[in-house]
Amino acid sequence: MENAFDYTLEKAGLDDLDTVLYLLKDASKWLKTKGLQQWDYYLTDMEGNLKEISDSIKKGSTYLLLIENRAVGTLTLENSPNEWDCELWGSDADEDVCMYLHRLVVDREWRGKGLGDICLDWAESYCQENGYEKIRFDCLHSNKRLNQYYQRRFPLKETVHIHGVHNKYEKIVAEPRKSGD
Repeated sequence: MENAFDYTLEKAGLDDLDTVLYLLKDASKWLKTKGLQQWDYYLTDMEGNLKEISDSIKKGSTYLLLIENRAVGTLTLENSPNEWDCELWGSDADEDVCMYLHRLVVDREWRGKGLGDICLDWAESYCQENGYEKIRFDCLHSNKRLNQYYQRRFPLKETVHIHGVHNKYEKIVAEPRKSGD
């Protein structure tokens, strides 16, 4: 898909924390209007989630999608599984060849303009360029529209019943490493 926007993806700094939080809260409010509970904890318990978000920024794992110097999206791409990933992926989370995608959101004003695809394309390229074989993420099973969007380009690996029902996605983005590499 050709894109008509000049954009950059840059690492978020701690001075961008409020911007990241705004994007997450705004998406949470919108999801709630659609009758979805996905990310409602950003509305009910942001304080309890703040450390994970700020830690990801400190580690250099959170990025902002910028158009004309305005943050219109964010995503987090972790090179190691967090507690949730370990619970969701079980013993597979021990693989060191995976990156975990979290908190991908595009500002509602920019909905339908292909920015989610830009972020996903970038995440896949980032994984390839940095020697990771797979990209993984999950989505609430009840968010049918988002799952349909993801399934256009990512294989559904499994649906699991852990803290609700979640769909797990995993895509091989690079050839497996040879031993000794």
